[in-house]
Amino acid sequence: IVLAMPIAPITLKGEKNLLKPDVEKKGVEDILAALTPEEKAELADDNMPLRHFRAEKGDTAKAIEKIKATLAWRKEFGVAKIISCFDEDGDGEMRDILLKENETGKIYVRGFDNEGRAAMYMRPHHENTHQELNNMRHLVYNLERAIACTGRKSGLEKINLMIDYAGYRLRDMPPMSTARHTLDILQKHYPERMFKAYVINPPLVFRTFWTIIKPFLDPITKEKIVFCHGAAGVTTIKKRYDLANVEPCVGGTAN
Repeated sequence: IVLAMPIAPITLKGEKNLLKPDVEKKGVEDILAALTPEEKAELADDNMPLRHFRAEKGDTAKAIEKIKATLAWRKEFGVAKIISCFDEDGDGEMRDILLKENETGKIYVRGFDNEGRAAMYMRPHHENTHQELNNMRHLVYNLERAIACTGRKSGLEKINLMIDYAGYRLRDMPPMSTARHTLDILQKHYPERMFKAYVINPPLVFRTFWTIIKPFLDPITKEKIVFCHGAAGVTTIKKRYDLANVEPCVGGTAN
């Protein structure tokens, strides 16, 4: 399988390219050379090697290790089955699982920022099943949906998370294993996919959860987390969004 890889870095609006085009081209070539034909066939898209190369700051050996782990994870976790379960010939059992997970609207994709990145809303207070594996399947379905929507809208690579903490209480805090599993998926298997994570009006009890998960966040992820409180938070959101395109929970007017 021959994949047409870009020679120049992907153009990401509002972001600086950290590596030179020739360095990225060589890195991608080396990564592809290290993959088996079967692994190449499992690539999510042509730019997957480049994202892993950038995530590892140009360390080819680490990028190869990480992309191989992600390709194995995608196959084992059944990402293709998750993505296609709502197709006419999709997996009925997986469809039922996701329909149950989605009953309370705890995660969904809606709207775009001013540059065309999809927004994935997450509402921890609306957790309804507390089943870690199915929670992660639901997370992956929505991540893939947000990525696909962004690609169709603007061709960009990254998405935004809108984490709405309205109504959040201490008893809503997920088990440590679920929190770590979520971070592992986001950081290890979807590198260079998150543009910003807006944490909306976190209550005081969130500090306990933040203290627990903060050590497991890599420095790059930490830099992308934006805490939004009250009117100042709305001002922050307005820098990237037309408020008509975001929901009231983040200061918008979209119903």
